[in-house]
Amino acid sequence: MPKRLVLSAACALGLLAPSGAWAAGTRADLVKWDYAEERVVDLIIVKKATGQKKFLFIKTPHYTEFLEGFIRGMVVDYSDNPVEGVLVRVGDPGEENAMFDPTVTNFNGIYRIRFSIPFDKKGRVDIRNKLVYAPDWEQKRDSLGNSYEPLDRETPFRLYYDRSRKLLAFAEGLRKAFVNPINRGEPLVEKSSGKSKKASGDAKKEDKGGGGDDFFKAFGGGF
Repeated sequence: MPKRLVLSAACALGLLAPSGAWAAGTRADLVKWDYAEERVVDLIIVKKATGQKKFLFIKTPHYTEFLEGFIRGMVVDYSDNPVEGVLVRVGDPGEENAMFDPTVTNFNGIYRIRFSIPFDKKGRVDIRNKLVYAPDWEQKRDSLGNSYEPLDRETPFRLYYDRSRKLLAFAEGLRKAFVNPINRGEPLVEKSSGKSKKASGDAKKEDKGGGGDDFFKAFGGGF
C-alpha cells in the first residue's frame, strides 16, 4: 500500500476516534467477587482523554481508564424512618483526577454519590476516604429553623476494585446513617440520651456487617 494512502487511513482513524469518554465494560463483565454489599452500584469502566502525547510531530490524545459508578447508602432518623433532603458528600478526593459528586437523600432516605476514579498502574482502584453526613445541618437550623443533626458526622470508608481478579469490596461500617430532627434554640441531643443510645446500639449492630480495615484483612495480603 502506498505510504500516502497509509497516512491518509491513519489520519481518518484519528478523526473517527472519540474525543471524550466511552464505556469499556458493564458490571456483569466487571465483577465476579462482590463484597460491596450493594453499597457500590452501576459500575462501568470508561476511557477519558486526560492530556496529550507527542509522536514525532503529531500530538494525539492520551487516554486514562476510570472506574465509575455510585456509592449508595441510607439515612434514617432514630425511629428508623427514612429522611429526605440530607446532604451527603465525600471528603477531599485526594487521588489526582478522582471525582465524587455530592448528593442529597431521596424520599426513601437513599443517597447515591457518583464517582469517577482512575486505575493505578496495576489495574486497581484503592480509595480510603470518609463520608460526611449533613455538613450543612447547623446552617439549615439557623436559617430555616429546623434541621437534622447527624449522629456520626464523618465515617471512614474504603473502596477497592481489582480489575484482573474482578473483585469489588467496600467497607464503611455503617449501612445506615442516623440523624435527629432539631429546631432552632433546642439543645443538642447528647449521644448518651435515650434515643441516641438506641441509635448508637443500632449503629454498632450495623458495624458488625460492614467492617473497615479488618474486613479487608480477612482476605489476606491481597489488599
